[in-house]
Amino acid sequence: MQKLFFLLLLVVNIFALEASFEPLLFLNYDESRAHLGKKLFFDKRLSSNENYSCETCHNLYWDFSGTNSKYVQKGTLNPPSILNAASNYIFYNDGRIRGIHAQVKESITSRYELNSGEDKILTAVKDIEEYEILFARIYKDGITYENIVDAFVEFEKAILTINSPFDRYLAGDESALGEGEKKGFEIFKNLGCVACHNGKNLGANLMQDVRFSKDILAGVSSQSDMNKRLYRVPSLRNIAVSAPYLMDGSIMTLKEAIKHIGANQFMYDLSGDEIDALYKFLLSLSGERPRIMNEPSSN
Repeated sequence: MQKLFFLLLLVVNIFALEASFEPLLFLNYDESRAHLGKKLFFDKRLSSNENYSCETCHNLYWDFSGTNSKYVQKGTLNPPSILNAASNYIFYNDGRIRGIHAQVKESITSRYELNSGEDKILTAVKDIEEYEILFARIYKDGITYENIVDAFVEFEKAILTINSPFDRYLAGDESALGEGEKKGFEIFKNLGCVACHNGKNLGANLMQDVRFSKDILAGVSSQSDMNKRLYRVPSLRNIAVSAPYLMDGSIMTLKEAIKHIGANQFMYDLSGDEIDALYKFLLSLSGERPRIMNEPSSN
């Protein structure tokens, strides 16, 4: 079994060498609809008890993480960052939702999130005079559930954290990364992290069996229930500010998370220098604050 594991690890590393990266670029969005979506995102009146909003769990101000460590339920729920989500096409840990419009509909009705409903949201929005005016101005057919969802989507398109040091490096600016960051990137590739964390968001669009490596080394066949253990690979963008880490929020610091992933995903004990280099590289994945977050929500 160990021979099979190391053969698979070799294949992963060969794939990793060919893994594609591309800079995260600005997405076109409708300014008026995005600002309307921003209002909705922060509006507590849309929730079932009118005491929390989307932003309650997906913070966009006090630490600009796109998540909120206050709402982690260890072992069950760790809110993912909303930043850059518009560049994903797979959503939720189990990958059950495909497409950003479907993600918004799930998020605003799920009892684990906004815990509202189509009728509740539609009624709440229609009862607010400001929204009645804004929707009539922006959408030909005014307030409809689909238009509410569309406004949320346009806002999500607007909250991309572009122009990170890594993005500039990918675009050809060699000076965007220092020697420490470049060393970390090489380790990131050579270790095989890029087999899952690649593309625009360095993850978030691929499913993985997190116990596969351990089962192979232990001589355990995992094929029978592999599909039940597939989880969405998280994006690494802005990872420096999106603690806690792992799906269950059980690790609080990034360096501890790096060490844990090395030991549990690659069966490899990273040295202190390797952890430091990977940490520096991951810091380079933090991009600029989206313009819409610096603008008043006036339509």
